[in-house]
Amino acid sequence: MHIKHISLKDFRNYEHEEIELNKGVNIFYGQNAQGKTNIIESIYLLSTGKSHRSQKDNELIRWNNEESKIKIFYEKEDQENNLEVYLKKNQRKSMKHNGVKLNKTGELLGNLITVIFSPDHMKIIKEGPAERRRFVDIILSQVKPGYFYNLSQYVKLVMQRNNLLVQAKNDPKVIDTIEIWDQQLMDYGTKVIKERIEFLKLIDSYANEIHKSITNNKEDLKLIYKSSIEYKEQNEKHIREVFEKDLEKFRAIDIKRGVTHKGPHRDDILFYINDMEVKTYGSQGQQRTTLLSLKISELQFMNYETDSYPILLLDDVFSELDTERQRYLMKFIKDIQTFITCTDVEYFRNLNIEKFSLFNVIEGKIYKK
Repeated sequence: MHIKHISLKDFRNYEHEEIELNKGVNIFYGQNAQGKTNIIESIYLLSTGKSHRSQKDNELIRWNNEESKIKIFYEKEDQENNLEVYLKKNQRKSMKHNGVKLNKTGELLGNLITVIFSPDHMKIIKEGPAERRRFVDIILSQVKPGYFYNLSQYVKLVMQRNNLLVQAKNDPKVIDTIEIWDQQLMDYGTKVIKERIEFLKLIDSYANEIHKSITNNKEDLKLIYKSSIEYKEQNEKHIREVFEKDLEKFRAIDIKRGVTHKGPHRDDILFYINDMEVKTYGSQGQQRTTLLSLKISELQFMNYETDSYPILLLDDVFSELDTERQRYLMKFIKDIQTFITCTDVEYFRNLNIEKFSLFNVIEGKIYKK
């Protein structure tokens, strides 16, 4: 899979740009606030239906304009394809695949598969469980359409159940209907948990091998799925049974606080190096190496699931890595189409990149070098 051409119209600070790309490494360089990350953002938007740095589509439209259009031409399994997103202020985005309108984000996912890596992703290691759940959910949603559907239904049900719990404070009779919601909640939630467990088994194996390689076998990296459901067996039947008991056990607390305390929306992933929790006790270097191992293992997982490597988006990552880790990353991704943003291209001259294109970004204009 590789992107051949990107067309931007009134997107962020770009008025109109047409960008021809190669199958290897594409480096976009320039000073800060020139529009480099906007290129990464446009690709990610057409891959997932969302920006990686903004919740509001209006912010993606160029200043003083009412609409924006992004179109990407790409090759997948030797077939020509294109994806298109049309943004209009205060309206829902419009999406097309090969000219056919897509009605839901779920129909967009899985066409153009990407992995994104930026310094901001240190949040996965350093911050709360929501960041780590989001990391897992984005990966699985791209390669497993069923997962995205189950997760979407589960999230809706949690919101509806929470509304019911709030109403129950003033009208206790309302709670009589909660079992109907709980049955559906358990159905979808159990499937989400099971998929996450299977994912963590694979990603843990990949990440540990990569981490050992980077640290010369000095460190073992372990990923642990910490579920709010206290299951002992990893089969759906058992997980669902425990889920049901936990919901019943916490029902009084749920009503008192107006929120659902048990379920995959409360789960977490823990990272350990040599039995030491990375978030709390890991050095900055260990945390960065953990993230690097995690991101490379994400590439491997997607290759395993789809029999093809995804497109890699590296947004200002090299400034955060030492030379050894820069070389390790470039060695690993030599056969993957990669987009890199940076302020200085000098350190790339020592990384033995065989095939790359350079693009200088200046005030929303792109100049191929």
